[in-house]
Formats: sequence, C-alpha cells, structure tokens
Amino acid sequence: MYPVVGRENMLSVLAGRLSTTLQGSGGCISIEGPIGAGKTRMLRETACEGAEQGLTVAYIRAGIIDQPTPVRELITFLQHVMSSESEFDDLVRPDVNPFWLADRLSELIGDAARKRPLLIVIDDAQRADEISGLVLQGLVRSLASSPVLWLLARRPVPARSLAQHAIGWLSEHATVQLHLGPLDDEAVAALCAGVLGAKPDTSVLRWAARCGGNPWLLENLLSALMEAGQVVIVDGTASVLAARLPESVLATVDRLLGELPLVVRRLLMHDRRIGHTFTIEEAAALLGEAAPELSPSVDEAVQAGLIQRTGAKLAFVQDVIGEALQHVGFRGGEPVPSAPTTITQVSRSEPIGPAEAFVPPAAPVPGRPVVSPPPQACGCDEITAQAMSALGDVSDKAPVTLVRALRLLIGAGRGAEAGRLADIAVRAGIEMIADEHLVLEFAQGLQDAGCHDMPAELLQRTLARRDLRDLDRAKIQGLLGDTERRLMRVSGMAPKLGNGRSASLAHAFVTDRDTEIGGETGATGRLICVAEPWQAPARSDGDTCERPLWTWMTRALIAADQFEDAAAVCAAIKQESEKLGEAWSEPLWHGSRAEMLVTAGRLDEARVAAETGLRVMDRSAPNDSVPARAILARISLHHGDTATASEHLRMAERLVPKDPGADKGSLDWALAQFHAVCGRPSMAVQTLISVEGEVAPDILLFTEAPTAAATLVRLARKAGLSPEAELAAEFARRITDSNPAVESLAGGAEHAEGLLRHDPAALHRAVEHYQLSGRPLATGSALEDAAQEEQAIRNQAQAVRLLGSALDLYADCGARRDVSRVQRKLRNLGVHNIGAPAAERPTSGWESLTSAELRVVRAIVDGRTNKEAASMLFLSPHTVDSHLRRVFAKLGINCRVELTKHFIEHEAS
Repeated sequence: MYPVVGRENMLSVLAGRLSTTLQGSGGCISIEGPIGAGKTRMLRETACEGAEQGLTVAYIRAGIIDQPTPVRELITFLQHVMSSESEFDDLVRPDVNPFWLADRLSELIGDAARKRPLLIVIDDAQRADEISGLVLQGLVRSLASSPVLWLLARRPVPARSLAQHAIGWLSEHATVQLHLGPLDDEAVAALCAGVLGAKPDTSVLRWAARCGGNPWLLENLLSALMEAGQVVIVDGTASVLAARLPESVLATVDRLLGELPLVVRRLLMHDRRIGHTFTIEEAAALLGEAAPELSPSVDEAVQAGLIQRTGAKLAFVQDVIGEALQHVGFRGGEPVPSAPTTITQVSRSEPIGPAEAFVPPAAPVPGRPVVSPPPQACGCDEITAQAMSALGDVSDKAPVTLVRALRLLIGAGRGAEAGRLADIAVRAGIEMIADEHLVLEFAQGLQDAGCHDMPAELLQRTLARRDLRDLDRAKIQGLLGDTERRLMRVSGMAPKLGNGRSASLAHAFVTDRDTEIGGETGATGRLICVAEPWQAPARSDGDTCERPLWTWMTRALIAADQFEDAAAVCAAIKQESEKLGEAWSEPLWHGSRAEMLVTAGRLDEARVAAETGLRVMDRSAPNDSVPARAILARISLHHGDTATASEHLRMAERLVPKDPGADKGSLDWALAQFHAVCGRPSMAVQTLISVEGEVAPDILLFTEAPTAAATLVRLARKAGLSPEAELAAEFARRITDSNPAVESLAGGAEHAEGLLRHDPAALHRAVEHYQLSGRPLATGSALEDAAQEEQAIRNQAQAVRLLGSALDLYADCGARRDVSRVQRKLRNLGVHNIGAPAAERPTSGWESLTSAELRVVRAIVDGRTNKEAASMLFLSPHTVDSHLRRVFAKLGINCRVELTKHFIEHEAS
C-alpha cells in the first residue's frame, strides 16, 4: 500500500497526540472533510501507529447497516478489555437511560485507561444514532483528564438531529480540529505515482485533474484505467491511453452518491442533463420546483464537496462526477423499468363459462366515487393480530372498543378493511360473539354498509350459542333473515365484475337523471345511496396492501377517541415488526403516531414524529410520506408558517397516487385548511365539497376530522355557498347517528349545527363533547365559535370567558397562530391583560417547562421508569430521556431526587 500523501503535517500532529496520551493526557481530535477526502485512511494509519506505540485501540464505524450502534460496539470493546471484572448486562438493555449509561461507561473507560491508555476511533461519526451521540458527548467531557484519546471523523452535514448536534458540538470543542481539503498538485502527482508505481506524465495528470483533488476518487479512477488496460509504463513513466471515462468508474460514482440523502442524489441526477455548470433556477425549471425549495439540497451538496458555488453559478468540483452523470450507461441506482404486463392471472375454483367472460370496467360517471378493490393481504395480518391483542392489556373492554372502531370504519366506506380486522380479532382472542349486543351492533353496521357475507356468518355463529336469551335470539334471527334477503337481492340484481364482487355502498353525488335509480335523497335533493361495497376477496400470503392493515386499525381507534388503545396498538406494531425482522412502513407508523399526537394537541411532539417519518423514507414507498407531510403542513399552519406548509403540500401532491380511488382525505383536509388560512374560503370549501362541481364529501375525512363539517360551514358562509354549508352539517349529523358513542363525532355535529343555525347552546354542547373526547384543538375551535355567538347577543362577559379558555388550550398545545388570533379577539373586546403566548415562556426555572415536559415530570415523580412513562404517555423512551434532559438543564439539576423536590415545591398541591 502506498503512503498517505498531502497530509504529512496532520499525521505529525496526530502522532504527537498519541505520545501525549501515553504520558497520561487525553483529549479529542476531530477530522472533518468531504466525501472521499481520505478521513478513513488517516484514521487507520493513526490507529496502527497507536497500537504500535502501546495504546489499546478501539476502531468503531457508525451507521453500518445491520451492525451494532457505536455505543454497543464500545460496550463490546470494554467487555473484551476488562474480561469478567465488571457486569455489562444492564448496559445493553433497550430502555437504558443515556445519562446513566454515560456515567457508567465513563467509570469503566476510566478504569481501563488507568491500566493502559486508550485510543477510541469513531469513523463516520455524522451517522451516529441519538443515544450514541449523546453518550459520546458526555464521555468526552467527563474523561477529559483521563489518558483517553478520542479520534472522530465526520463529513459536514446539516445538524438535523440531536445526534448530529451532539457530534457537531464535539467537533467544535475538540482539542485539535483537522480539516481535510482537496490535495494540491504536488500531492496529486505523488498519489498518482504511488498508485501506478511509476512517474505520471501529462496525460495521467490531466485525468487526475478531473478528480478535483479527491484522493478516493482519484485512486478509483486510476485503478479503473489500469484494469481496462488503458495505462502503459515505459522507462518508469506512466501514460494514459483512454479518451473516455472507463465504464467501471460509473459504479464508483454511484457508490459515492449513495452516501448522500435521496433529495441530494435526485438533484445531482437531474442536473446531469443541464451540464457541468448550472444555476439553481435552471435545476428548478428542470425538476418543476421552486428555486428556494432546492436551496437546502444545493447547500448539502456543497458541504459534501461535490458542488462548488461561484456567485450564482454551480459546478461539479470533480469533472469525473459530471462526466459520469452524463454517461449514457449511468443510472444512479435507478431501477430499469420493466415492460408493462398485459396478462391478468385469474384464480378461481370453478371454470369460467361463456356467460362469465371478463367485462372491462365502465367509464367513471362524473360525481360518483370510483369503486376499487379492497387491499389484499401483504403479510401484515400476523403483525396486526399481535398488535390487536395489545388491546386486552389496556382494559377488559377490548371487544367494545374494537366494535365501535370497526363500525366507524365501516360507515366511512372501509367495510372490507373492517371485515378483515374483525376476522383477525377473533383469531387474536377478542371474541365478539361473547356479547350478543356487540354482535347485533357490528352486524348491523356491516349490513348498513352493504357487507352481507360477514354479518351472516357472525350471526349464525352467535345463534349456535346455547346461553342466548329468547329475546336476543329473536333479534339475531330477525337480523339474519334480513341479511340473507339482502344478500340474495344483491346477488340477483347487482352487476358482477370478473371476480364476482359487487360494487360499494357510499353516499355520493349523482346527476338529476340518476335519481331514478332509487335511493335516499338528502337535504339538497342530490344525495343518494349508490352501489354496494366490495366484499373481502380470498387472498393468499404474499399479496400486497394499498396500506398495511394495521394503519386502518390505528386510524379507526384514533377516530373513535380511543387514544390509549391506539397507543398500545402502535407500540405493539413497532415491537412485533422489529421482532419479526420484516419489512414494514416506518413512515406510515410515524405518521399514525403524529396524527394521534396532533389530535391530542401535542403539536411539538407530533412534528418530531412526522419529521422522523420523513427521515426514514429511503426504506419505503415514496407515497408513504404523504400522511406525515399532510400533518406537518397542518402543524405549520397552527404555527403561522404558511411557507413551510406550502412546501409540504406541494411535495405530498406530487407523491399521492393519481387514481380516483386513492386515499387522499388527509391531504385534502390539509389543503383546505391552507386555502382558508391564505384567505381563500371558496377554494377551501370546494376542495372538499361542491354541489355544482359534484365533488362528493369524503365520509372517511368527516369521520377522522370531526371539525371538518364545522370548518366547512364557517367558510361556506363566508363564501356564500349555502348548499355546501347545509350538506356539510347533514353529513356530520348522519355520521354521528351511526356512531352515537363517539364523543368527538357528536361534538362535530353539534359544532356544525350551531354554526349553521347560530345556536350558542349547540356550540356549548360541542365544547363538552370535544372535552370528553380529549381533543383540545377542537375544543378551542368550538369555544371561539361559541364566543362569537355570545358576542352577537351582547353577552360580552361570557364571550371573554370562552375566549380565555380557548387561549389557554391553544397556548398549552403550542398553537402560536391560534394564540395570536384569540389574543386579537380579546383585545377587540377590551381585554388588555392577556397572558404571554407560549413563545415568550421563560428559558429557565419551573415556569419554563412546557406542558409536554410537565407530563413527563409528573410520570417520573410518580415513581415510573422511563419505559413505563413512555408507554403511558405514548412516547419512545428516547423522547422521555430527551424531555428529562431538557428539564434537568432548565432547572439546573442532575438527578431525580432534586426533580422531586422541585415538584413538591411547585405542583404538589
């Protein structure tokens, strides 16, 4: 192996620090540089030198897939060094407190260093996980006076995570900071000579210049030229014969780009069509995006050392990369598209007769929902079953909870998913037939939605019980007979598709000529029932879902106000998925978690959860990020940040499937709220509902967002869209009548009705329902509307009281824009002693603690462990640790005993 060139002075500095460590004085050295600058090579040279001088060396590389984290590697190293002298079992528990872990590791490393000085090398430190980053920061600080030399190498990256902040702090406060830049011409020539084993001539140096002084890229280029037989050596001088870039270099460039985030790779891959030099505006025009949206990607590419900025012009630092990107054979990791499939496989137990030939689906009728098949199984049934069994751990009312959630799902047009979940529930031990009242409730819901097969089977199984009372048996027999008659009628009359499934039951808009089909006419005379739902088809293992089945269970539980149950299910889903080691959609899981946190008014925690979902997108389908982006857009609107909301909405709209049956409710709801905030009430309304435009309301959206109907009524009144206001209120009432036990839906119906009829009493009832459902943002909205109606009847004192309550709720949620709006309303009513918004909270002391931090404090003071507190509060143990860390910093304490003393002083009463 040829020696390191161009870094001799830095190697000398590192050798000096090794000697200092051997003499008993440690420290931290940070080596920073772009991709391919030679950081790893310097680490290895220094590690070998340290071992030769007598140091005990640990070499750890962060971010390696399927490998232990840096902290786990460090623990393994200590186990080897200290043999059986210490106990290590407590250090590897998944719920271990990082502060305690840092303290314990500090003791162990200090003990080991007293026997022999240590050199601990961390390569690719920018990839460290959160726990490792925090623990390393604590270790370097606590062991500053010990004979331990820390050697960290990292690539400059934006500090988006707590781990990156911690590693960045270590780099900035390191004893020695080394920055690796491009090699100069002399070092490039020396490196060429070392790789080729001969003096380079001008042809070699011209090729070397295309690498922009990047040693890793240059080594790979020269090796590729040699393997291609394009290098000749005559009389000790090497020459390159090639005129074009060797094909094998493409894989090298692809591997280099693989080190970058997806958005940066996408920028570089598209910019290959512009040329070597380009501007942000040119790249934006090519990608169809706004220039400001690309700026972060450009900045990251500049930090990575791949692009250089000269004024407004951007250019590749290494010409080789630009040439590789424009090479016809370069795909940058893009899959080769497969030819479209033209053959459809049909599996059925009976032969197809001449009268059963396949009939293509008819063209969609404007205004009618396009009925699509329900999702097939994707192997997620087992995960869903295990997660569903977690309901029994929350309470002994799991069957009641599940039936209400599934009935709500059925009424929202998702009968097939509800049917599959019901089937899994029985297999998971949640036996719904144990309670005949639940059977009647669930079967009636399925029948109302047009799903006839499952209620018939469920009713027959229940009738087989010998302990049924005569009255209940008669009710079940009556419902069974009605179900069988409907099933026969549907079988005989409903048009069949090729697989024998019927069409779906949904309330939808139709044209006047369609009303002769039959059905129920709504308040506007244009709302009827059409079609029958898809029945759940037979499925085989390995099929794929439009969405994993567990997402529908969590959504149904959240919509039914069962937050604690949803939390338990989510935790079980994550645990089971990781245990089985199966591929699962983390972005969708984080999106579900963020939705529950938003619903509970915990906006800051929801934002963190949604952003976490976006950070793990590289392992999932692109459209899995749509729920997280829609949630981030809504949170941004609550914070008054319309620019960020607009960015998330634009990205989500590009990713959402284009087929008419796609689940776009969350995105449409966020879009409507965005238009409303931007002063476009008419556009906001018509995004969700339009009589003239025949835009049918999404029942699923009205179910999951109880305030949607009231929001539409309020905006429709502003825009003069009376039919839409009436229809929105009617929809809310129908959904509530079908789900009378769900408090938030009852609140939504009262809220919409109160706004439509200017009824303060209805609005006060809405407030009560929302409060019982545990939805503070919805409660605040109803309080504002109730205050307006009270003000209209000159009840100013009541209006001020209601607005004050709304202000407190919004401030506790961190909804800054809503806080400002209510403050303006109070000032208009002559109230001037308005409390400071949450943004003006003190930075230290007990008063500086946020509501989220106080919830964690109360749980810890009650004697719960971090893991128990995390489970109770629907947080990860890492998040609980993060909250406690901030609490300790604000209060200037470092243990739980002191925390308890503060709690007794301020909140014990």
